[in-house]
Amino acid sequence: MGHAVRLMGPEHVAETIEKPTRETDQASMPWPGEELVSRVTGAQDRANFHNSGRQSVRDIEAALALVHRPLESFSTMLDFGCGCGRIMLWLEHLASTSSLHGVDIDARAIAWAQENMPWATFRANQPLPPLEYPDGSFDLVFNHSVFTHIDEHYQDQWLAELRRVTRPGGYLLLSVHGEQAFLVFEEHVGKIGGDASILRQELSSKGIAFIRDDAFTGGPFPDFYHSTFHAPWYVFQHWGRFFNIVGYLPRGSMGFQDFVLLQRPPDDAAVGGGPITVAHGAQAPSPVPGISPPGAEESALHRAGGLLHVGPEAPINQRTDWLSRFVRRLLKEEFQATQSHQQQVNESLFTALWELDATVKVRTSSGGVPLVELNARLWDALRLQGQRVNRLETDLWEALQSGKHPDRPETDQD
Repeated sequence: MGHAVRLMGPEHVAETIEKPTRETDQASMPWPGEELVSRVTGAQDRANFHNSGRQSVRDIEAALALVHRPLESFSTMLDFGCGCGRIMLWLEHLASTSSLHGVDIDARAIAWAQENMPWATFRANQPLPPLEYPDGSFDLVFNHSVFTHIDEHYQDQWLAELRRVTRPGGYLLLSVHGEQAFLVFEEHVGKIGGDASILRQELSSKGIAFIRDDAFTGGPFPDFYHSTFHAPWYVFQHWGRFFNIVGYLPRGSMGFQDFVLLQRPPDDAAVGGGPITVAHGAQAPSPVPGISPPGAEESALHRAGGLLHVGPEAPINQRTDWLSRFVRRLLKEEFQATQSHQQQVNESLFTALWELDATVKVRTSSGGVPLVELNARLWDALRLQGQRVNRLETDLWEALQSGKHPDRPETDQD
């Protein structure tokens, strides 16, 4: 951003545009108090707290209708990031047939939930995995607004952990801040004199934008808790490594956040102590002759580069770049030579990773470069490489738009 701006939290923005109004018997329902409620709704309104919990249950039911599964059909459920039980308060009727569980990092909220909702089991968890549950404990995991507040590193760890505690074939329903949420955010930033264009560019290029300088800074929340936005294509590409993506519902949660319906692959047999591997992941091929550094077989960077170097003979489901799959599916056989251009992109990435890996090895072995400086060099290298890949993909796109192909001679054009 052009200058430091105290950004409004997305939940606070959402409060200003929609408040579900449902008839509820609020007088008979437990009330956590204004402080605990404000942490989960951004407001201290009792009616909004209860009505929004009821609406969230209806949103969950609507999403699960995509797979023809009513809530009553699940035997074990986990409310991940349950807070003080805003949603769980409305699930007491399921307790006779389902085992209900809730986890959250807010120990005070969990203590209140344990005291006031004896029909469910609540546990406080740490900011990062693991959860205190065995593999495959749940056939349904749901939440509202957890992945909207943590960065990509935290998200990946929790996606892997939620996959572990979900049974093969079980479902997960997780919410994200999508395009609608970002549009509202942009409008708010503009009203207070800020500029969200850099964040818009980041969201468009990376698919995920994490905002550290927001209204949650300095508040009652942990240092890692801020505001996150997702592009739908990122969810399909990145989260699809962990789960089968069953559905993406724009504004499916509270009319503001997007719902993502996921399934742990039914044939995922890692339950029972076996290692969990990323779904659809490919094993790294042998090092590429001629450019493989000595000893690189044990390097994480080299293995990452190896995953990028997949030749035209490899099955399409092993290709790591979504653009290659998209172009082949869209244009079918018309532009088969796109493979050679995509190979150029992959070769460029692989070479950059090898060069970076060699530099890191030299610098760390000499002991003369502080870790902070190494991190700065790493980010610079990744940024420059991203620009290089963007240029290559822009060339491909322009060629396709013009009806020409970058890897074909002019005389070969039809």
